[in-house]
Amino acid sequence: MYPNPTSTSLSHLDYRWVFAASLLLSAWLIAIDPLINRDAIIYLRAADAYLQHGFAASQQEFGRPLLSICIALIHNWTGLSTLWAGQLITTLAYAVLCTGFVAVIHVLGGDRRIQLLGAIVVLSHPLLNHLRSSIMRDPIYWALLILAFRELLLYLRSPTLKYQVRWFSYIVLASLFRFEGLFFAALAPLAVLFTRNVDQRLRHCLHLLIPQLIAIGIAAAGIVLYRQGLGSDTNLFPAINQYLERLWAFPGQFAAMSQATGQAMLEFTALEDASIAVTAGLLAVLAINICRAITWPWVAVLVWGRLTGLLGRLRNDDVVLLRAHALIALLYLALFMLINRFMLERYSIQLVLFLLLYLPFLLGTLWNAGGWRKGLVILLLVGMSLDTVLTGDGDKRFIREATQWVEQNTDAQASIATNEKYIAYFSRRDFDWTAALGQEFKLQNLIAKSRHWRNKDYLVIYVRRRDEAPWAEFLANNHLTESRSFASNNPKKGRVAVVQVGEP
Repeated sequence: MYPNPTSTSLSHLDYRWVFAASLLLSAWLIAIDPLINRDAIIYLRAADAYLQHGFAASQQEFGRPLLSICIALIHNWTGLSTLWAGQLITTLAYAVLCTGFVAVIHVLGGDRRIQLLGAIVVLSHPLLNHLRSSIMRDPIYWALLILAFRELLLYLRSPTLKYQVRWFSYIVLASLFRFEGLFFAALAPLAVLFTRNVDQRLRHCLHLLIPQLIAIGIAAAGIVLYRQGLGSDTNLFPAINQYLERLWAFPGQFAAMSQATGQAMLEFTALEDASIAVTAGLLAVLAINICRAITWPWVAVLVWGRLTGLLGRLRNDDVVLLRAHALIALLYLALFMLINRFMLERYSIQLVLFLLLYLPFLLGTLWNAGGWRKGLVILLLVGMSLDTVLTGDGDKRFIREATQWVEQNTDAQASIATNEKYIAYFSRRDFDWTAALGQEFKLQNLIAKSRHWRNKDYLVIYVRRRDEAPWAEFLANNHLTESRSFASNNPKKGRVAVVQVGEP
């Protein structure tokens, strides 16, 4: 379709418009979203700890505090609150992500129309837009990953030090925000071995790979030395250590899980296939999460394009690199699913972004075919955009209203117990974070023992529909009465109940 041996043979969109459109979209979605995501509270508390006590305190709050430190620094430099500093960082990350996505399409050989379709695809993607008002490391990681991919594409066309250094810089920065970037750092250079139009493929593969391995080795040695300086019991990155421990323990855990699953669902000789049933079940859950992250309409379009041969029109070496990155992302997700036995849709975005790069070229082919195919393209793009506009995030407004009521109608020194992080942080009341984290912010754990709540002034509880019965029983058994209730317009979302425990 577009051979594009160089990155400059086709004109490109004015990236400033893509960047500005992303900023405006983020501003709109932040403005209409009444509630920040729960993970944001972790980053904000780690930023507060950094501002008050430095790196060690921040790292104690959250094992990978780079984003929190960036939030704290923006707060110091601009005077913005940590909340707005965090949203500014993630908003800029989304703008870079969208711009980088379109820039990759240009390098892949997309003309201005294809690039415009790509801009609409990435700007209208429902899951990406659903997360735009959140504070988290992921959009920074995704943006850096896309930029690194672009530099690797350019390296295939012109294997020079400039593109190698840029790729190295982007992939290292990506790995600092999310350690799964190391998968791409270690495996992506191997894709060069499978290209056709690159001379001395092994040499170029090693040029890309060796600096990564040296950097990983130096970082590992530095961590070991740092831990020895602090003491053998100190974990610099406890979450990563936890993943590694789960990986080493995986064979034994998998065997026990297979045995338990076989006894629960299989009979007779089928028990011998319990491990297959467990693996198939976990991979099925992974596949469903990936499809949901892509969104089902785009899944249908990609499958259709693959069956009709419309996905094979890109430059061969570009396809090799694109498939390699998709496979690396899929490998990480599969390992994560097998080890942790759960998956979130947003984890799949690193795979989805590479799959979405096919869409603009496929949509461009349909558009050029005219007739009903052009109408289908319009319908798909408008439908995805409407999915963003018709968001249901307003259903959680009642949590913010309950938080504001507590802040405005209780004494500033009052203590609360709650199972909702947003209420705990933004009500600005005395709250025992250590105890709440130990209870995993679960209602059942909170009300199980009176010492968790008896000495508090208020209970501010997020009561989901499934919790109504145990919550009512708890109130009756302890002779307590709700003083306020904040309900959602959507009954499925539950409500927030306020109970005064101490004397008025």
